[in-house]
Amino acid sequence: MKVRAVFLRMAAMKPAAWYIFRRCLQLCCWLLLCCLLLLIGWDGDVRGGFRLYQLALTLNEFAELALLAAVLIPPCVEDYLQSK
Repeated sequence: MKVRAVFLRMAAMKPAAWYIFRRCLQLCCWLLLCCLLLLIGWDGDVRGGFRLYQLALTLNEFAELALLAAVLIPPCVEDYLQSK
């Protein structure tokens, strides 16, 4: 029942909140794609490609941060726009 309430709340979001939600998800997907390409380029070479591996891990962490922003920021925008 709680999942249904979440979907109903999301369906009633304002356009500004939807825009932020979509853009954060797009950023997350883009960062994960870049991370995948770096890991493919890394090819398991510990000595020569350790910087690529570190960069891929950093992009993965930023993707998690973008996903967290996609969850937290739109409800804040919704509440701000409703209080106005």
